[in-house]
Amino acid sequence: MRALIALAAITAIAGCVAAVPIDRPSDYTAPSTLDSCHVDLPQDWKDALSRAKTEAGPHEKVTVVAANETADVTLVKTKRNRTTELVLRDDRKRQQVMAVRNEGQLFGVEFDGRWVTFSTTEGRSGRAVTTYAWDSRNDGAPTPIGSEGAVVHNGKAAWTDDDGVHVYDLARKKDRIVGQGTKPVFLGDGVVWVRDGKFVAESALPEPLRKAAPSGDVAADGRTIVWVQGDTLRGWREGWDESRKLAAIKSAPRTEGIVFPRVSGDLVSWQSESSYITDIRSGTTMHTDDGGYWLEVHGGALTRQGWRVAAAAPLSALSPLSRC
Repeated sequence: MRALIALAAITAIAGCVAAVPIDRPSDYTAPSTLDSCHVDLPQDWKDALSRAKTEAGPHEKVTVVAANETADVTLVKTKRNRTTELVLRDDRKRQQVMAVRNEGQLFGVEFDGRWVTFSTTEGRSGRAVTTYAWDSRNDGAPTPIGSEGAVVHNGKAAWTDDDGVHVYDLARKKDRIVGQGTKPVFLGDGVVWVRDGKFVAESALPEPLRKAAPSGDVAADGRTIVWVQGDTLRGWREGWDESRKLAAIKSAPRTEGIVFPRVSGDLVSWQSESSYITDIRSGTTMHTDDGGYWLEVHGGALTRQGWRVAAAAPLSALSPLSRC
C-alpha cells in the first residue's frame, strides 16, 4: 500500500540523491491529517474547475502541470500508451515541448510565462536525470542545463548539485554558483536557499527568515516564501514583521508529513497523503476526501486532476476561503 501512495522514488545519481515523483492513482484520497482551521471546497471553485475541465480517454492520463499568471497558457502532460508528452496550450495553438517513451519519466515542470524548465529520466530505475530549459517564444528544441530539477522565475533558473547552488540566466546562457546548500527559491530579486537548517542568501536576509528553521520542502513565487517546519507550514512575505503559521498537521499517527508545497498569490497547495489548499488571507485550509479533486496551484491557476479529468481555473475567478 505504501508503494501506491509514495510521493517520490529515491534514485541515486552520481553520488547524489534525487526525488523522482510517482503519480498517485487518479481516484486516490486519504483522511484529513489537518490540525488547523478547516473549510470545505467552495461551490464556486467546483464550478470554475468544471467549466475548464478536459476529459481524458480510457487509455490516457492528462495533467495540467504549469500555467502562466493569467492561466490562459498551460503546460499539459499526457500519458498515452507508452509515450509521455509535454505540450504547451493556449487559445491559438498546441505545441509539443518534448516526448519520452517506454519507461522514461518527465517531471518537475516549472513555467514563468516564457521559460519552461523540466526534467526527464530514461527509465524508472535509470540513473541519468537531465534538466532542460525551453523558450516558449520560439520553436527551438529544449536545451539541457543541468542534472537536477530547477525552479524558474523571471528568466532565471536555480538548482543545486554537488558543486553548489546554481543561478542560470536562461537568455544569456550564463551559470553562476552562489553558495552551498539546498532547496533554492526566488524571492524578490534574489535567491534564498537552505544550509544547515537555516535560510541563507547572497544579499541581506530579512530578519524573519533569519529566525526560521526549515526542516523540509521550501517554495516561493517571488513575493511569498513558504516552508515546512516540523508538522507546520509557515510563510513570510515582505511587509510582515514575523513569519506566520499557515497550517499544521497532526503529529500522530505519523504520516509522510507536509510535502511539495506550492505558492501562488494568496493560495498555497501542499500534500500530506492527499491534497490541501491554504488561503493566506483567511488562514484556513481546504481538504476534500473526494478522489476526483486532487488540487494544486500552478502560476495563476488552480489545477485539478482525478478520474480521467484535468482542469485549470484562473485564481482570479475564485472566492477567498471563508474564515473558521
